[in-house]
Amino acid sequence: MPDRDYSHRDITDKLGLKPGQAVRVVGRGDKALLVRVRAKIGRSLARAGAPADVILYWPKSFDEITPTLKALREAIAPNGGIWVMTAKKGCASASGMTYLNQTDLIPLGLAAGLVDNKTCSVSVSESGMRFVIRRQDRNSRK
Repeated sequence: MPDRDYSHRDITDKLGLKPGQAVRVVGRGDKALLVRVRAKIGRSLARAGAPADVILYWPKSFDEITPTLKALREAIAPNGGIWVMTAKKGCASASGMTYLNQTDLIPLGLAAGLVDNKTCSVSVSESGMRFVIRRQDRNSRK
């Protein structure tokens, strides 16, 4: 199967954002991206503690990822997602975190009760991996 080229798609489409969605930001995100996110959803970003359809999360350190994902799992809609933004190799993330191979994120999400289901290039310096609640767990959160 040939590789698909999604480079022409807007980042807000790659992230699956839709008008009206509640989007929350955790960490220090890319300001230009956040302007585009607000324009796409047509509303202000959700505040901490408010339920969200999508959470954009920029971790500061490797050790904080699993505990933060556990907490954020309770804040998303059952069919929502959490995007973990990480630096690409040789780059720095907007949060200041250094490169982290995305395959190292998978067990961190599993430990938080989440599974990965999508990755995308966010910018020239960052990538994102989306984590969701397993379908069978969506009605019985722990």
